[in-house]
Amino acid sequence: MTKNKINYAKLYINDTELTYKVRYSQKAKYLRLQINPSTGLEVVIPYRCKTEEAEKFILKKQDWILKHLKTPPIIDELTYFGSRIEIKQKFDLFLESHKLRFVQNKLMVESPPGSKADINSLYNIWLKHSARLYLPARTRMLAEKYNFSFERITIRNQKTRWGSCSTSGSISLNYRLMRYRKEIIDYVIIHELCHTRQMNHSKIFWKLVEEIVPGYRALKRELKSHP
Repeated sequence: MTKNKINYAKLYINDTELTYKVRYSQKAKYLRLQINPSTGLEVVIPYRCKTEEAEKFILKKQDWILKHLKTPPIIDELTYFGSRIEIKQKFDLFLESHKLRFVQNKLMVESPPGSKADINSLYNIWLKHSARLYLPARTRMLAEKYNFSFERITIRNQKTRWGSCSTSGSISLNYRLMRYRKEIIDYVIIHELCHTRQMNHSKIFWKLVEEIVPGYRALKRELKSHP
């Protein structure tokens, strides 16, 4: 017997023909419903169950199924380190919270029933988490490489700034920087590190930036052209 066997079946719900995938699993202990807005409904059932049991289960959960099949995800242009990423979302009747995984340039989202969070909201939650892991570590590395020192770093949702530096040497970075190429992220970090020596935008400040990032002007233009 193979590990997983897949069949396709049809039934009618409110005069609507519904094609769904039936996946038999040796590991499954109970019936499970999953919905992917792009590929449809999948029923995972243990080998001991019959296809008729899957059909009964679907009919019992038909309101939930119809609701999620008719609600396509809201997706803007989503990027990560300057590259477009694909979002794959599915709904799982038995989940209690969202699960997000980034695999091979795809953000895999599993959502619980009744969730009101759209794809864009979940993408931003994931982007903030990624920013908290990447940006502080990258800032510390660049500071050590170019002999800067700073007090602390925070990741924020700044509305009009990509970064800022206080007179005490505390640096704040916008989590949305994670959407851009690493070269642009480095430019913003260097920009703020230079402010720990020059709290202005004088010629001395820009000369210091240029010494470390010779092509900063092109990176600055690119950042401004894609808000």
